Amino acid sequence: MRLVPTLTLFLSIVFAQDYTWPTNTGKHLSSNFGEFRTTGYHLGLDIKTKGTTGHPVYAVGDGFISRVVTNFSGFGRAIYFTLDDGQTAVYAHLSKFKPRLEDRLKAEQKAQKSYFTNFYLSSGEFRFAKGNVIAYSGNTGYSFGPHLHFEIRNEHGQPLNPLVHGLNQADRLAPVVEELAFTPLTKESWVNGNQLPQNFPLFRDKKGEYHFPDTINISGKLGLSIKAFDKRQGANNIYQPHRIEIYIDEKLHHTLQFDRLDYNWLPTANFIRDYRNARLNLGNFIKLYKNDSDPIVPIHADSTNGILNLTPGYHTVKILVMDVHKNTRTIHGTLFNMTPFGVTIEKIGESNKDVSFLIQPKSITIPIQSVFAYSFTPYGFADEKITILSTEQVETGLLISVPKKQTKRKAIQFIAQNKLGTRSLPIHWINKKNAGDHLSVNVDLDISHTDAGVYIQIQPKQAVNADLSLRLKGKYQYETIPLNQIQPSVYLTAPIPPTWFENVDQIEAILKGSIERQIRFDLPYTVATPGTSITVVSKDGFCSIRTKKSSVTSPTLMWIEAVHKYAPVTEGTLLSRVYQLQPFERPLMKPVGIGLRYPIKLKDRKNIHLYYYDQKEGWQFIPTENNSDRRVLTGEVKHLDAIAIIEDKTPPTIKSMHPGNHGKYPSLELNKFEFKIDDALSGFAPAESSFDLTLDQMPLIYAYQPKSKIISYQLARPLSLGSHTLQLSIQDRAGHKISKKIEFMVY
Repeated sequence: MRLVPTLTLFLSIVFAQDYTWPTNTGKHLSSNFGEFRTTGYHLGLDIKTKGTTGHPVYAVGDGFISRVVTNFSGFGRAIYFTLDDGQTAVYAHLSKFKPRLEDRLKAEQKAQKSYFTNFYLSSGEFRFAKGNVIAYSGNTGYSFGPHLHFEIRNEHGQPLNPLVHGLNQADRLAPVVEELAFTPLTKESWVNGNQLPQNFPLFRDKKGEYHFPDTINISGKLGLSIKAFDKRQGANNIYQPHRIEIYIDEKLHHTLQFDRLDYNWLPTANFIRDYRNARLNLGNFIKLYKNDSDPIVPIHADSTNGILNLTPGYHTVKILVMDVHKNTRTIHGTLFNMTPFGVTIEKIGESNKDVSFLIQPKSITIPIQSVFAYSFTPYGFADEKITILSTEQVETGLLISVPKKQTKRKAIQFIAQNKLGTRSLPIHWINKKNAGDHLSVNVDLDISHTDAGVYIQIQPKQAVNADLSLRLKGKYQYETIPLNQIQPSVYLTAPIPPTWFENVDQIEAILKGSIERQIRFDLPYTVATPGTSITVVSKDGFCSIRTKKSSVTSPTLMWIEAVHKYAPVTEGTLLSRVYQLQPFERPLMKPVGIGLRYPIKLKDRKNIHLYYYDQKEGWQFIPTENNSDRRVLTGEVKHLDAIAIIEDKTPPTIKSMHPGNHGKYPSLELNKFEFKIDDALSGFAPAESSFDLTLDQMPLIYAYQPKSKIISYQLARPLSLGSHTLQLSIQDRAGHKISKKIEFMVY
């Protein structure tokens, strides 16, 4: 029963393997299939066109043009070419079509009185054979430069990897791998004695294979991610690998493959890449695992989830990273699965040159083999790795000596490793003379949210000789949470399930010395769960988040912080506090609504809007509604970013124009109008409501390129001799509008 669809799919793929390349500008790509974008995945190939436009674009197979789309953003000018094998080729960012189709487009635009079109054609209207020219490359729509965006879609409209389904490109280079990341997934998960996610560099040998930096000590359930990219000869660009295979002890553990996607799946990209590393600007890591709550996307294998949950002992790891030609890069490593052990420390003595410490295991009888030591300033800043001058085995412990000058006015962190290879939890020593007073030192609280749960970090401004713990307090909750000292002045909980915070309204840090000190933190936390919609309000009551029922895929602790250090607003006027929506390192499946209340003194301001901060682009406009009665601005965001109210005071500008005012032009040489415009802050909505262009009081159907900010109009025939008048009006998204009258002569 299952052989028929399988055979049909196989024959379809084989039948589609003979497509011709869609351009004559070479087979060089700027982007390939499946790459991560801020909007999701890249769902096709971006084919380079030598930095210019107007190159022929070919039918990759026999078929007909079934759909035409023109707009200012997105694909710009695009055609959908239905192939005889049932698949559809999509060509985007085109400059023009074949003359007969161009005439058909002009008629449609004239009938609609709009540049924007989306019309369908019958199978007999525009049929082309394989290799025929069907259009010309361009730079229209949301394009960063001249190129051809090309897609292959199946009969369901789902984009397929063109380099697997029909197109062929020579490639001799294997992918490149740079780093490895481990993400603890439960409170029992550890990586080298730490419960936070850890990144490790990889080292390449003479054979071109990569290796872990050392044996990595893990325990519990863990997720593995890699920072990897593909390369091709003759290009500096980097690309998404095609397939990744993970082997544990020489047995296939899990696979990923970028073959088929869907436009409805765009938000899932933030669950395929390691979103936390991306948000921390550490690069694009591909997750080699999937959580139970992650959306199902046919990139991961169906039968496995990739999560590491190994038996005690040593395990070999091999990861194969491949491109579509099976050029393969191999990563080798060893994991040692054993829970970290606790140690005690005792200062034994000191001389003029060195200080001696005895480090012993708390409970296990396996001898300590080595110790690493690191110095910190009393105020918590990492300083240097300390030299171990000598070691001496004392039963199961280790007596070590370190240079006295490296311990002077320093806090010291020690990490031991036993003869099995298990690492200890860190332990710390500080001279009491350099310790801060736990009764008066300032204490910060920080919260982060990973796949494992919620971490609470307590950080005194100075290392103290005190025991620290915390309590979660609420009307029906009173939970004491232990803290692990991970640095001399940094204390961290194990990951806490977000649902524990449902009835918590207060966190209390406890510093216990000769006198116990309690510090209370009142922060408004709210737990968002899948299938429910909740509202989160900032402590000052001015900022709010409203989730949709499908905004989160798992219980998520959400809160809002008013921040004091933020990216400067240089092009407008900041009119509110800057609020960081939290947890910023967790992805959303659906946007969340946001609201910011403004004071009554701003009630009559017309150009105030919401903005979010993008790490690459700076402050970005959010389409905003203003409820002046409630004095609230509302909008939506796709990521938990920093937001603020900003006033755009600067109108847009016209930077250049052709024809110029009072210019004189030969009739046969003036064939195009072009205007370069700009706006300092809010920018232009890629819609016809943002612009107006008339020639001799007659409206023109013009084009607009949002990245280059160019308005253009192609003349179908020479203008009549004599005087003409162009009237251009432009309006930014803040509502500022300017107009320019251009009078010119044609002779």
